[in-house]
Amino acid sequence: MADILVTAERREERAQTVPLALSVLPSSRLEEEAIANLDRIGAAVPNLYLARNFGTSSGALVFLRGVGEGDSIFTNDPPVGIYVDDVIMPRSTGALLDLIDVERVEVLRGPQGTLYGRNTSGGAIKLVMKQPSFDKVSAQADVTVGSYGRIDARTTANLPLTSNLATRFSAISRNQEGWGHNLTNRERVNTQDLLGARASILWKPSPAATIYATLDLTRDRSSPRFPQRFKPDPQHAGRYTSMFIAPDGDIDAFASADTDPLNRTDTGGASVRAEYRFSGATLTTITGYRALRSRIGFDQTANPPGAGANVILLQDQDQHNFTQEVQLAGEAFAQRLEWLAGAYYFHERNDQLTAISFATPAGTGARFRNRDFFNAPSRGVGLTGNWSPYQPQLDTRSYSLFGSSTVLLGNHARITAGLRYTDERKRYDVSFLSGPDTILLLPDGRVARRRIAERWRDVSPRLGLDYRMDTGTGETMIYALAAKGFRSGSFDGRARNVDFVMNRQAAIAPETVWNYELGVKSDWLHRKLRLNATYFINDYRNIAFSASRATAGPPDIFRQNVGDARIQGLELEWTAQPLAGVEIGGWVATLADRFTRLASSPGCTAFVPDERELDLRFTPALRYQVRASFTQELGSARVRLGGDYSASSPYSIALCNEPQHRVTNAAQLNMQAGADWRDWGLLIAATNLADRRYNSGSVGSIGYPVAPRELILRLSRRF
Repeated sequence: MADILVTAERREERAQTVPLALSVLPSSRLEEEAIANLDRIGAAVPNLYLARNFGTSSGALVFLRGVGEGDSIFTNDPPVGIYVDDVIMPRSTGALLDLIDVERVEVLRGPQGTLYGRNTSGGAIKLVMKQPSFDKVSAQADVTVGSYGRIDARTTANLPLTSNLATRFSAISRNQEGWGHNLTNRERVNTQDLLGARASILWKPSPAATIYATLDLTRDRSSPRFPQRFKPDPQHAGRYTSMFIAPDGDIDAFASADTDPLNRTDTGGASVRAEYRFSGATLTTITGYRALRSRIGFDQTANPPGAGANVILLQDQDQHNFTQEVQLAGEAFAQRLEWLAGAYYFHERNDQLTAISFATPAGTGARFRNRDFFNAPSRGVGLTGNWSPYQPQLDTRSYSLFGSSTVLLGNHARITAGLRYTDERKRYDVSFLSGPDTILLLPDGRVARRRIAERWRDVSPRLGLDYRMDTGTGETMIYALAAKGFRSGSFDGRARNVDFVMNRQAAIAPETVWNYELGVKSDWLHRKLRLNATYFINDYRNIAFSASRATAGPPDIFRQNVGDARIQGLELEWTAQPLAGVEIGGWVATLADRFTRLASSPGCTAFVPDERELDLRFTPALRYQVRASFTQELGSARVRLGGDYSASSPYSIALCNEPQHRVTNAAQLNMQAGADWRDWGLLIAATNLADRRYNSGSVGSIGYPVAPRELILRLSRRF
């Protein structure tokens, strides 16, 4: 079984020797299984839920071992970090990346704060991109056609310029007519329209120095995901079942008065990584910059014209961030000590105009104007209710120092200790607007504008011990670790109640996760069988969650620290090669969660009498995947057949465990058949072959069915 080299602990080593829960998807698997986007990764990794966030085309909804964030607004930091060449993608919007020219994807489960960026209390997803090569000029291109008018094109080129200077370019175009239609105007919805490009340059001015620089841009004009309504519960007035309404008998027919959906997302970034190696140590600096402009407008009620009010969410977000990391790593005492020390700086600015319209269009000819944020805003009676539009802003500065060392004890055991200090400062500003660039004036003469500033400090340790032994036909490593993760405090960027925001709103306290883990990684039968297992306990404290509270007037919509919970589970991964050309594998994962403390009532007593019995979001008791492939050489050709099946026991999407947010039928079957002949490649693949249409995300009375069965045909050529 081939070794995979990873940099999970900021040094290159075999994945099987890294003493933490780690799953790796190399580029060969991404290509063979037609994994073209990050949203397919979730089914391949134990206890990882990764899907498109509610209503967006490029937002990432990520939960790892029950730790995650369900609201994509920028005031909430994602606790599972997504990194591209060690530069963090700080917002979930725009983070659902297309996987082009990727060397491998590493998923690190559990807190990674000691060595990684910021706020990775749940884990880290690392995309390691292919670097330029000095060897020769090479290129690859492919074209994909598929269901619902899909036409994709990708290309990559490697260009050596000198013996120590090379560049690499890649580009992608994804287009699809859409797998649904709006009955109101007969237009196609759930479309794709994306263009992306990436360039990198690698320069080695001397044997000791390396400079690697990248630039990437993405333009997304896909339509937002359209929601489908849940069926009302005939036994309980005002409640819903988890079954979707199928207008005209078609779950992909959407009867929505929203005929002007808006989704324009532009994102990009640049990074420079410089390394200098000298006697016994390596100095590394990583500089990154990312920017995002996103304008979205979509229906959150899915009501047809004349059937009641439609809640239209409008957001115009402008985000940019700068990161600087410095590392010094080395070895000592005849390589018996490996050490790393570093510093990290993060600065981010977010500015967003937000409007929520409660519009009631009359007749089938009614149309929204989703590009007009001041067209039909929702405002409460007087100035004590909910108001729209409003403009939240956030400025974040984070400073960190970190260090880690690994000491070899004897010939088989190692002990690793790490520590991270974080100082994070945030300034939140919010203004209520009565017109473009006009702040609302309150009756007492004040302008409706509020600033809240807060600072948080944290010390996050990590301690691990591992022991390796030779089994005769393979090797085994046993490890144990304890680590703390930290996610800094937040602000309620959804709050629109003027009185609450002006007089009572405060910062939300930080979350912490203490992770205790025991694991084994093993190869058997002369490396024809690989078994890895992990048992973990997460003590999840000060869980931050957005909730609402009824008042005499309009409800306060606010974010709160709901309490503490304990999450524990077992993860088992295996891969076997019983016969030449045959590979089987998969994983099984369990989660058991319970609240150990409720700081205050989250407002769920209508659904669960004892709120301590609530299930946390995205914590199924059991999930699993099985996969198999057969590869055969036929003369100068190589043929491969493969497939995978993943499924889950029931789980809840919302904290209150409402019936419509309970997913009971999550399962998916994918299959592939491919052939490579000389420099040509042909692949036929099917995703969701059984056409299982379960809920991928929901809010209120609407949800988003997963994509239907899709078939693709991809033709590729290497040059």
